[in-house]
Amino acid sequence: MGFLSQSNKQAFRNPWVIGWLALLLLVLIINGGMIITAFKTSPGLVQDDYYEQGRDYERTVLQLVEARKRLGWKVLLEPGVVVVAKPATLEVIVNDREGAPVTGLSGHLQLYRPSDRGQDQVVSLSEISPGYYQASYTLMLKGVWDLLLTLQSSEDKYVVEQRISVRES
Repeated sequence: MGFLSQSNKQAFRNPWVIGWLALLLLVLIINGGMIITAFKTSPGLVQDDYYEQGRDYERTVLQLVEARKRLGWKVLLEPGVVVVAKPATLEVIVNDREGAPVTGLSGHLQLYRPSDRGQDQVVSLSEISPGYYQASYTLMLKGVWDLLLTLQSSEDKYVVEQRISVRES
């Protein structure tokens, strides 16, 4: 009787058992890769006006890229430590190419919970001092959240994304 044989009564020396275990391992590895990809990419959440956004997607992306190049803003997001059920403040610093503060912007912050659309929020952005903006919010669930900040000057939009992790107290 050979080491690997169908007639071998020891399970880990039977090629059928080894084949099934290898197949199971392959499925687990592929699923792990898909889970990692899901966490590292866009939240893919459903938008209320998905049809209109999808129809104009290419034009919108080109406008955002063109505005980002033309404006040359340097945007720094500082979410700090975010704790469940405690008020948090996102601090935003906006400077132009030369480092001067950018003033007079309006905007909003969208908070996306990748696993629960019911927890998503939109809060407005306030200018505290030249080039310094804040948005206050409270998140009720721990875990991964995506911040999508939209800054608006007269006709230009500037969008910045950041992923944060909310912890329990």
